[in-house]
Amino acid sequence: MKKLNLPLYVILIVIAGFCTTTCGKSSDGGGGGGGGVIVLLGDLIGFWQHDTDSFTFDGQDNKLGGSGTVGGQTGTVSNSKIDKYQFSFDLVFADNSVKSYTGTIDDTKKVIKLTTGSTTTTFNKQ
Repeated sequence: MKKLNLPLYVILIVIAGFCTTTCGKSSDGGGGGGGGVIVLLGDLIGFWQHDTDSFTFDGQDNKLGGSGTVGGQTGTVSNSKIDKYQFSFDLVFADNSVKSYTGTIDDTKKVIKLTTGSTTTTFNKQ
């Protein structure tokens, strides 16, 4: 068996130490690939409010459905998608205009943050 020289041992130890302390860890303290609280359909169902804006979510056909009132206009939730750490949907208004939203839920399951364009708004479960 051939002996490795000392500088090579040092390099291997440094690499191994680096990987055990940082590789595969995300900023939320979980395993790699993470990024927040897992979103479940059941956690979103209900009435969410921020000032006069609100959303009432339900679980139609095992998808996020419902309605929302934003800026005095009421629309219907459609094209919903739930990924592991976020969800998205379109709010379609009577004049066929559409606002697209992406959202996250906090660990208490009582607060969601919805982003449309460059605006993020916090909604509380009522």
